[in-house]
Amino acid sequence: MSQFKSLIYGLKEARCNPVTVLHSMSYAATVTYLRVLKQIVRIPSTTLRNHVGETYHSKVVRLADAKKIITINRDIEIRNLEQLLPYRHAKDIILKNPHNIVVYECPCRAQKKDPCRPTDVCLVIGDPFVDLLRMFHPYRSRRISQEEALKILTEEDERGHIHTAWFKRAMIDRFYAICNCCQCCCLGMKFAMDHGIDMIRPSGYLAAIGDACNGCSACMGRCQFGAIGEVDDGGQAGNHKKCFVVEERCFGCGVCERACCRGAISMHAAPEKGAPLDIEALALLAAT
Repeated sequence: MSQFKSLIYGLKEARCNPVTVLHSMSYAATVTYLRVLKQIVRIPSTTLRNHVGETYHSKVVRLADAKKIITINRDIEIRNLEQLLPYRHAKDIILKNPHNIVVYECPCRAQKKDPCRPTDVCLVIGDPFVDLLRMFHPYRSRRISQEEALKILTEEDERGHIHTAWFKRAMIDRFYAICNCCQCCCLGMKFAMDHGIDMIRPSGYLAAIGDACNGCSACMGRCQFGAIGEVDDGGQAGNHKKCFVVEERCFGCGVCERACCRGAISMHAAPEKGAPLDIEALALLAAT
């Protein structure tokens, strides 16, 4: 899809709503947009904070599910995912030309003085978003192959960073990007933890720590959500410590599982945490 066709398609999908169009245009200036948003969320207004969360939010995804999104080779249309995202707005997954992928500089890291590296880790997927991003940010974005996108996901995963699928009302009410970020840089995580804005939903999985844990605390050092604690195990482990999961804080990202060299951590489905973003399963369900 050409940039012109993508622009026309985007306007049509937005029903030429001037508020949506202006919002989308301001969002195109991503770094400035986020700097302004950082100030807006400080305003002590519950209504305002709820609005931000309703219209701009994400879902934590495990590495395996993020890879499924990247490697799917057919158009997908899944609408009204209440079981996935309990918001009134921005809960559709409509992937057109999903192998069309762009990586661009993470705006959260770009607005920070000393960000984590590398900074080009955000993946925008499909039409019309890829063409429009290239139009607005030709020097901060580049087209990549599926293989390059998978490499970015894997490398960020090895750094202990979180994969999140982003949905936004100004992005035609749908999914448009996978970000790979950390608590120290990600504004979505900061808004959720520091200001109580409901911008990030759990993956639908929960970590569990088994008897093989020796209390080395490697998982605790990797957890971005403060969801790992440790207790005295009564002398069973060599250092008399054992880790445990603080379930109400766990977002099911799987970082702790990969950090454990003893294979003591596993992930299991947790319906109370919502439905996983398993795009293949969701597409199959939508087709029935």
